[in-house]
Amino acid sequence: MTNMNKKEFDRILNTDKKIIDQAMKEKFVGDNPLNEALVYASDSGKRIRPIVFLETCRMLLGDKLDKNIIDCALSLEMVHAYSLVHDDMPCMDNDDYRRGKFTVHKKFGEDQAILVGDSLLSFAFENILNLSIEDQRFLKPARYLARACGKDGMIKGQIFDIKANKNENLSYILDVYKNKTSRLFMAALMMAGLYCQLDDEKLEKLENYAYYLGMAFQLQDDILDKYDEIELNILSCLSMDEAKKLLLDFNEKAKENIKDFDNNDFHIYLIDYLTERIK
Repeated sequence: MTNMNKKEFDRILNTDKKIIDQAMKEKFVGDNPLNEALVYASDSGKRIRPIVFLETCRMLLGDKLDKNIIDCALSLEMVHAYSLVHDDMPCMDNDDYRRGKFTVHKKFGEDQAILVGDSLLSFAFENILNLSIEDQRFLKPARYLARACGKDGMIKGQIFDIKANKNENLSYILDVYKNKTSRLFMAALMMAGLYCQLDDEKLEKLENYAYYLGMAFQLQDDILDKYDEIELNILSCLSMDEAKKLLLDFNEKAKENIKDFDNNDFHIYLIDYLTERIK
């Protein structure tokens, strides 16, 4: 159980989102010809992943969130934004709209979209490595993020998503979801845990919590989207009732892994928030 209520949870989301929004804007100033497209690609969204990072740091450290911790959160959002820019392109998902506005390639052209995605990815690591020069506690989080979004993480998930047939089995689909969706949730938790130098047992629990959180998040997307035989969807191999049962199972496993942490109210509430959303 948690003492968190919706009003307090929404307050935290809104406060943290404003912090992330402002800090992100400050990263793309000057006369670089790509800045307009970079701002466009990264100026919206709920900021869930960086917020989870900030709130995990707050859970572990108290209210000691300095500018460097906020800057580190931006690297997570840059990686997420890059992945969306490239995912939306004609050679991938071929989407014209994202978050109620034109996707980057529709607004600025495919050439700039490729460069925007590349820039966001490289800047994410320039940003966190700059922090590491000042404070070596950011090195392990940087390495974890690199693995999470690399050839054995998000990119692997995207490749297997592209190669998927219409009737893949449950194991295949869950593996894609682990890499495409859960990896950045895992990075958000683990980057905080590594920065705070937790022991291996606590790190494992954070990673497990994040894995199940991300999986439940993706299952809820599938349940909302229904099964249209175009994109990979859990409903291609499970009934709606079976999918909802699996979602509840993931939620319970997430709660089991986070329950022993002090000041975990935000994270307990987050589980139900992400999987009860209507979009």
